[in-house]
Amino acid sequence: MPVHDPENIRTMIERGELDAAARAARNALPGLEGNARGQMLLLLSWARLSAGHQQEALRHAATAAEVFDACGSTEGRCDALIRIGNVLRGGGDHAGALTTLEQAEALARTLGEPVRISQVLRAVGVCCSILGRHQHALSCLNESLQLVAEVGTVTERLVTRQSLLNAVNRRIGTPVPGDVEGATVLSMQIEKWRELADDCANTGHTRLEVMALGNLAITLYEGGQPDAAIDALTPLLERYRSLGMRPNEAICHNELGRCFEARCDAASAKQHFEHAIALLRDGGSLDDLQQALDGLSRTQETLGDLAQALAALREVRAIDTRKADEAARGNASQRELRIELARLTSQWALQATQDPLTGLGNRRALDRWLAEYLPRVEHGESLILMLMDLDNFKQVNDNFGHDIGDEVLRQVSRVMQQHCRTGDLAVRYGGEEFLLAMVGLSGDDALAAAQRLRHAVADVGWGQLRAGLVVTVSIGLTEAHEATDGPALLTLADRRLYAAKFAGRNRVVAG
Repeated sequence: MPVHDPENIRTMIERGELDAAARAARNALPGLEGNARGQMLLLLSWARLSAGHQQEALRHAATAAEVFDACGSTEGRCDALIRIGNVLRGGGDHAGALTTLEQAEALARTLGEPVRISQVLRAVGVCCSILGRHQHALSCLNESLQLVAEVGTVTERLVTRQSLLNAVNRRIGTPVPGDVEGATVLSMQIEKWRELADDCANTGHTRLEVMALGNLAITLYEGGQPDAAIDALTPLLERYRSLGMRPNEAICHNELGRCFEARCDAASAKQHFEHAIALLRDGGSLDDLQQALDGLSRTQETLGDLAQALAALREVRAIDTRKADEAARGNASQRELRIELARLTSQWALQATQDPLTGLGNRRALDRWLAEYLPRVEHGESLILMLMDLDNFKQVNDNFGHDIGDEVLRQVSRVMQQHCRTGDLAVRYGGEEFLLAMVGLSGDDALAAAQRLRHAVADVGWGQLRAGLVVTVSIGLTEAHEATDGPALLTLADRRLYAAKFAGRNRVVAG
C-alpha cells in the first residue's frame, strides 16, 4: 500500500506516527483535486490536532470545507465541520465546538447517513456533558449508540459506549447518603464499566480496556467500595506503564491514595500520592498535581509530620496561581482559534439562523436574540425563557420510526409558532429540546403561558398521525432577573426542566 494512501495515513495516525502521517498527507496533496483533496486535508488536520497543533489543524479543516464547497460535496462539508468542532473541543472551547457541531448535525440529518449522524451526535454529547447539559448529552449519546450498533465498526461502538458511561458518571456525581436512586444508577454503572472492559479485552482494544478499567475503579470508589477499587487499580499501574500512559499512571496513583485514605491507611496513601507527584512534575495536569499534593498534605498531617504537611499545602496554594495563568493562556488560545475560524470561514457567519427540519430559529438565532434583549432587563423589561423537552422521545423513534419522529418535531414547532407573539422567539434548542423566549410577561402570566403551551402540545391529534402515538412535554421556566447572564439563565432553565422530568414529566417547573 503506498505510503500516501489515505487508509495507510489513517493507520499511521491511529498508531501515533503523527509526523510521518502529516508528511505523507502533505506529499499527497499536490496530486489531488476535489473530494479526494478535501479528505486528505482532513487527515492532515487530524494528524496535526493529535500532535497538539490546533491552529494548523483548524486551517487544514477550514480549507477542506472550502474544497468541499467548491465541488458541491455536502458529505465532505459535514466531515469538515465535525473536524473543526473537534479542533475547538481540543482547545477547550466546548461552547464554540457545540455551535459548529450543531451545523454538522443539521447536514448529517439532511444526508440521512447513520454513520455521520452517529459521529456528530457523539461529539455533541461529549461537549454537552462537559458543559453540564446532561440531559441533552445523554439523549445524543444514546441515539449515537443506537446508530453505531446498527452500522458502526466495533471500535466506534466501544468508543461511543465509553463516552456514554462517562456522561452518566458526570451526571450522577457522588451519591449523597440516602440517595437511593443515585446509588442504584451507580451500581448499574459499575456493571456496565465491567462489561465494556471485557468487550474491549475480547476484541483486542487494549488502550480502551485499561481506560474502562480505570473508570470502573473510580466508580467503585465513588460508590463506597474502596477495597474493590484498590483491587481494580493496583494491576493497572504496570499496564499503564507498559503502554506509555504516564498521565493515566499518575491518576491511578492518585486514586489509590484516595482509596487508602478511605481505609484509614495514611502511610500507604502517602506513598501513592508521592508517586503521583513525581510523575506529574514531569508533565501532567495541574489539577491532578494539586489533588496529589492536597492528599499528601492530609496524610502527612495524619502521620504527624506537620512541617511537611504545611509545605505540601503551600504548594497547593501556589498552584492556584499557576492554574490562573494557564487558564488565561487557555482563554487566549481559544480566542485565537475563534478568530482564526472566523477569518477562514467568514462566509459561514452569513448562514441562515433557521433550523432546517422545523423552520424555527437555531442556537445562533437565540444568541443574537439574547444579546439584543438581555440589556433591556436592566431597564425593567421582563424576559422569560421556557426550555421544553419532548417526554420519552426516544420511544417515539424506536416504536414509530425516525420519519414519524421528525414529523412530531415539525408539529411541535408549529404549536410553538402559534404561541409566539411579536418580539418572541421560538427555537429548536437541540434534538428534541425547544425554547420559547418571551418578553413583557409577569411571572404568573409566564407560568400560565407555559401551561397553555404544554396542554396545546398534548392536545394535538397525535393518534391521527399514527395510532397509539402520544406526545407530552416537560418545561423549565426562568425569568431573567434570576440569573446574571444568558448562559446562567439557560443553565437554570435546564435544571428546572430536569426537575420537571424527575417529578414525573408532562409538567412545568418554575422558580
